[in-house]
Amino acid sequence: MQQLDRYILKKFLVTFVFCMLLFTAVAVAVDISEKTDDFVQSGLTSKQLFDQYYIGFIPHIWSYYFPYLFLLQLFFLLLKWLHSLRS
Repeated sequence: MQQLDRYILKKFLVTFVFCMLLFTAVAVAVDISEKTDDFVQSGLTSKQLFDQYYIGFIPHIWSYYFPYLFLLQLFFLLLKWLHSLRS
């Protein structure tokens, strides 16, 4: 693998992972704010809520976001590459 290929792959993966984590944090924050009343009524501790609910919720969110963010990252990488060819 050439040095340029490794550089592009590294930039792509770092940006992709950052976006996945950012979108996951936003989704979890919105979900918590919507379901606060339900969580309070259940009487579970924060650890129990995380173990029982969010352990399954986070992979569920990732399965939704992964294809869209991957396609979006490829699109922006292609645009950046085309822009560098013009320069």
